[in-house]
Parts: sequence; C-alpha cells; structure tokens
Amino acid sequence: MKKIMMLLTIMMVGLMITVNASTDTIVTDGLVSYWTFDRDDIVNGTVKDVWRENNAIIVGNPTIVSGRVKQALKFDGIDDYVNLTNLGNFGAKLDSSTFEAWVKTNFKDEWTTLFKVRDQANGFVAGMGWGIDINRTLEEPRNNNFMFLPGGDPHDQLIYSKDVISIYLGSFYKNIIGRWASISMHKYPISDGEWHHLVYVNEQSYVDKGGKQIKVHGLYIDGMLSRFGKIPFDHHIKFIAFLEPIYLGAGNNLGNVEGFFNGIIDEVRIYNRPLTQEEVLHNYQSKIGLAVEHNDKLPTFWGTLKTIR
Repeated sequence: MKKIMMLLTIMMVGLMITVNASTDTIVTDGLVSYWTFDRDDIVNGTVKDVWRENNAIIVGNPTIVSGRVKQALKFDGIDDYVNLTNLGNFGAKLDSSTFEAWVKTNFKDEWTTLFKVRDQANGFVAGMGWGIDINRTLEEPRNNNFMFLPGGDPHDQLIYSKDVISIYLGSFYKNIIGRWASISMHKYPISDGEWHHLVYVNEQSYVDKGGKQIKVHGLYIDGMLSRFGKIPFDHHIKFIAFLEPIYLGAGNNLGNVEGFFNGIIDEVRIYNRPLTQEEVLHNYQSKIGLAVEHNDKLPTFWGTLKTIR
C-alpha cells in the first residue's frame, strides 16, 4: 500500500512538472531565432541560436552575469555588442515581425541602442531601418510623437532625451523613387536598474476608439502596450532583405557602430509575425524560456519510478 501511495505521489509530481513546463514556456509559433545568453549557449565568442541556425558573434568583451532567466550578457557601453547577422531574408518580412528582449540598465547619461540596423535600399540611404534607441528623441517632435517621412533622413534629427524610447521602421517605395520611415517615441523610465521586458511588434491588428481596425507598430513594456504608430501599408510599400547585419547592444548605422548599450540583455527573440497582446503577456510572465531544465528532471523522475516497482 505504501509503494502504491508513493507511486501515485511521484506520478502527480511528474504530471505537475510536465504541465508547468508547457504552461510557462515561451510562445514558439513564428519564432525565427532565440538567443538565451546562457553560459552553456556561448562558446568561443559564438552565441548559439537555440531555436534555429542564426548563431550570433560577440564583439568586444561582454561578461556573463546572472540574468532574468539563468544567465545574461552585460555590456560595458564602450565597445561591446553582438552581431546577430542579417538573418537571411528576414528584412523582407519586417512588415510582420516581433523583436523581444529583457533589459536591465541604470545608464541615462547619453542615448544608447538596444538593437538596430540601418541599410541602403536600391542606393537610397536610410531606405531601410529597424531598431530601438533608449534616451533618444526627435529634435522637434511633432504629430503626436509619430512621424511619417516620405524622404530625408530621420536619423539626423534624433538627439539625447532622458527616459524617451524611440523605435524605427523603414522601407522603400516599390514603384516610386523615394523611401518611407517612421519613428514612434515612448516616455518610459526603464533606465532604473530593474529588469524590463521590451517587445516591439510590427503590423499588429488593433481596434481604435472609433471601432476601426487598423495595423500598428508599437512597443510593449512589461506586458503593457505603451504607444504605437499607425502603419500606412499599401501596395506601394515594400521591404527587402538587409545587406547589413543587425547589431544588439549597439546600432549598425550603415556599417558604422554607434550607441553602445550599457547594461544587461537577456532572452532575445525574433518572430516572423506580430505577437498578440495575450502572447506578449504570456512571454512576460514566463520564467523558464524553453524549460530545458524541466526536461533534465524527467530521467530522474522515471529512474525513481522504476526503483520503487
């Protein structure tokens, strides 16, 4: 009788481990790449993409420290960053995408970059762009913190501004000589030495106050949608694959490195679709990533089960 009770107890524990692992793991539908920055996933300056094959290259000497989930990378704000490569043809899919990361920083003396790539499209400078700057804003903000530019270089108008987060999206016109870029700015004091979850979504469906369904690009901070910009997508606008690699912990500005990040970055993920608000909240609440540690417990569980038979 005692063995039966023990068997039932262990079976219940095993069931709880399995349920918790599936409940708390991150969303994987549409996942393109996932860099955990865990110690076991970094070998000789290469960061393993644990989901696919887009391994990243460390530049400088960021250090491995305790992270939001297991370990993370700490950037010195001087010369550290990670080259995420151009992810193949991912740039051509920017109209439907998500970038996600956990960050921790208390640096606010100057603007820095979480991730960014600026590229040329058919010879046009600033034709392509994607990224997040921290403590940075437009020199003359207008149109309710959102800017639509049929030409010019919005990057030249950006300046330091404490606690303002700027997100970028750019493309070029398919059949018209010109280019399109947008900047959406968010006042949020994330440089406070605490962990913050940032999720940048493009082309997410949204219903405005008038009941009209629109598509937006916007930033979720700690599970909540901060602000967003309307995306004027139509048949004229086209995205292309990046020629330049995407930098994390610094910005790739047409091949030049800028805005070195000072702080810790963890759990970086890229999706080929916009996560829904529910999925963003789900990932924000997840504390185990892909739950590899739970899988490690299963052999021990079954070994114990065999022992008591």
